[in-house]
Amino acid sequence: MRTTLLPTLALLALASPARADDAKLLAQQAKTVLKTHCYRCHGQDGSVEGAMNFVTDLGKLVARKKIVPNDAKGSRLFRRVDDGTMPPPDENPRPSAAEVAILKKWIEAGAPTGETDSAHKQITQADVFAAVLADLETLDRRARRFQRYFTLTHLHNAGLSDEELQTYRNALAKLVNSLSWGSKIVNPVAVDANRTILRIDLRWFVWDATIWNRVLQEYPYGVLDDSVSARAVAVGTAAKQPLLRADWFIATASRAPLYYDVLQLPANLAELEKLIRVDAAENIRQERVTRAGFNGSGISRFNRVLERHDSAQGMYWRTYDFDEPQANLVDRVNGGLLPDRRNIFAFPLGPGGLAENPFQHAGGEAIFALPNGLHAYYLINAVNTRLDKGPLNIVSDPKRPDRAVEAGVSCMSCHVTGILPKADQVLDHLGKNPKAFKREESEVIRALFPGKDAVLKLMEADAKKYAEAVAKTGAKVSRFEAVSTITQKYEADVDLVSGASEIGLSVDEFRGRISQSELLVKHVGALRAGGTVTRQLWVQAFGDIVREMQLGGLYQANLNGPTLKDNTGELDPLEARGDSANQWAFTPDGRRAIVASGDRSVRYFDVEGRRDLKRFVGHTASVWAVALSADGKWAASGGMDGTARVWDLATGLEIAKFTDHTSLVSAVAFVPNGKWVVSGSFDGTVAYWKVADGKEGWRVEKLGLVTALAVDPHGKFVAVATENALVMLDLATGAELKRYGKFTSPLSAVAISPDGQWIAAGNDAGTVRVWQLSDEKARFTLTGHEGGVRSVAIKDGGRWVLTGGADRTLRLWDTSAAKQELPAFRKHGASVTGAAFLGNGTQTVSGDRDLTVLPWKIDRFIGTAPAPKVEAPKTPDRIPYAEP
Repeated sequence: MRTTLLPTLALLALASPARADDAKLLAQQAKTVLKTHCYRCHGQDGSVEGAMNFVTDLGKLVARKKIVPNDAKGSRLFRRVDDGTMPPPDENPRPSAAEVAILKKWIEAGAPTGETDSAHKQITQADVFAAVLADLETLDRRARRFQRYFTLTHLHNAGLSDEELQTYRNALAKLVNSLSWGSKIVNPVAVDANRTILRIDLRWFVWDATIWNRVLQEYPYGVLDDSVSARAVAVGTAAKQPLLRADWFIATASRAPLYYDVLQLPANLAELEKLIRVDAAENIRQERVTRAGFNGSGISRFNRVLERHDSAQGMYWRTYDFDEPQANLVDRVNGGLLPDRRNIFAFPLGPGGLAENPFQHAGGEAIFALPNGLHAYYLINAVNTRLDKGPLNIVSDPKRPDRAVEAGVSCMSCHVTGILPKADQVLDHLGKNPKAFKREESEVIRALFPGKDAVLKLMEADAKKYAEAVAKTGAKVSRFEAVSTITQKYEADVDLVSGASEIGLSVDEFRGRISQSELLVKHVGALRAGGTVTRQLWVQAFGDIVREMQLGGLYQANLNGPTLKDNTGELDPLEARGDSANQWAFTPDGRRAIVASGDRSVRYFDVEGRRDLKRFVGHTASVWAVALSADGKWAASGGMDGTARVWDLATGLEIAKFTDHTSLVSAVAFVPNGKWVVSGSFDGTVAYWKVADGKEGWRVEKLGLVTALAVDPHGKFVAVATENALVMLDLATGAELKRYGKFTSPLSAVAISPDGQWIAAGNDAGTVRVWQLSDEKARFTLTGHEGGVRSVAIKDGGRWVLTGGADRTLRLWDTSAAKQELPAFRKHGASVTGAAFLGNGTQTVSGDRDLTVLPWKIDRFIGTAPAPKVEAPKTPDRIPYAEP
């Protein structure tokens, strides 16, 4: 029994709200009334009756015109409360007259919300990947490749309340379990505080990489993030795109053909019946079926027959649907005027081959229980071939844009209780017309059509089991089914707020960026003036929006690589096709470089000639780390195959290999004498091993995600960049010497000055910190990159720092300047993954992910350095200059 409002509430309503406190009190009273009488159907646990789940959000009630301030009669919600239709008449408790008066008084006072607007904390893409990475780290390493994630963050950022988001969670839980061959209901698990990121395990639903990649073939919103966290998530899950928008998935995987493909259903009904262990023809012959025939099903335009079988998982219902015959009779068989075979009251037996005079159906629907108790759906034509949509001349769904019945979503929307109770009319017809059929036919009809009471009892039992299964998903059986409701919300037009949140920008920034692009003005310019664009046009324009706004690389489903042996993910989710440079290591004169390539090779690159001199082949997956020995004779590399290798530059031969990492080798560095290599991995280890034989000298574990390394030029220590700290390890023993952090964003690049006295490290948030070796805290914090830092270099004295970023810029920092206009080089067209000061002191060289190398003359920024006591040979000036 629900408690009613305190008696004093009615007295409080008599007070006139003359002050802000009074308005706040009145708003609280109105909210209490709504929560007491309306919330259970319009928000509680995600309930969405009437497609409304925000009844306690007073501001949203006004914004969505359910309430019209100062006009109680014009407020639809109030009118329904006042006339007693809301809550429905059979709901208790009922609003009292005093409570209705409170709502009226609140509306006539201007419908104040009683709350000051507070900033809705936005969830960034970095936040999403950080949460997913943190979740993966709680799981056993072998289990991580089975994990996939659905996101609601853009809806949270668009201002949806938790009640509204709960409807999405309910719909997602119901749908993934409705696409499952698992024996139990298992719901997605929230992994963040706002419950906007939901994890599933492919094994729960008997899915694998083939199913996930089939879903990705349809996904229009795939953007490849260049951050360390995103890379680590891809490595951990063995998937290029392990995250999907939940609303898109609900609206797309609930509709054929994707619905069929995720459920792995065959192309015809005979094969489906084999799958669920049903022999329909034999069951009919042996009278092991229960039928109901009737007119006016509400979906079918003419009469319909329902037929129930037992299956391996429980029940299996199928329908026989009929197209409508012409109104006038014509000669049909040998000039006779026989009844139309589409009339089940004249021909209740069939289908063809199972009766002397079978009915002539045009198609139908199959509904069967999954092992977990939820239902699956299947549309067929007259010859039992699978259909994505039912023919409009036979069936229709007024909730779909084209009114066509779609396999999956239309069936869920209609069959909200499972099997809709329908009373049989055929047995009554036989009783009233005993001479219409032969005696043998009448006996068969009575055996197959036991009458309405028997059929309704079976339907009631099946509906009860279905409701119990639905409840386990967190949803409930109601008139407004969660999956179809969310599908309609997703398919609605896109406005400026929803578009900005889907792109990941603020409304003002999104509007401004549209204005800067002639292409986007044509595509989505209507959004700037408060208009909308259709969902179809938004999807069509999404790729152009990402490219024009430089939001990342577009995911291409056709570029997925080979899968793991157990088909749970890709062998190398980081592999790239064509030219790609994940890291650069330049010679001091800038004329040569070693490149870590996404195509499994290590390139020895002629910078001036813009060509490969050699390719070192041996890695079996993409390469992500490279280094050059001080004498320029050897190169080191690390890759997704978990190995680190050393190469002879002169011969191109592999001379050493270290195989004891268990994940991506993300960083390598030579010690000054070139005899040892330090390698770091996403498995949290750093190893010190000998070039001569690949034997390990020492190993440090449990460092977290190792992202970059830099070795002290004097050979005393190695700086290790991790996801949340910068750790100094003794180069001789591996002992920890010092630790900087904990940082909120993963470090992504680190460098030590040539004199070994200064350290610079950049992170995924675009921030660079600079320490003097003796410092306990960073001496300088440099901000300006609009994306993560991908490379860093620092000169002696710590004054000049060079950084390359995912924002496609190269930046020169003067740490001595209190305030400065930052010199920035903007000629790169992709993320800058390598940057270095040249030995001549007046230039830099930088390379980007697209394998483009550009020089930058910086002497006008840093001035001319005094000549050293011993004149060093100058680097010949042969690299063409490029102005910033």
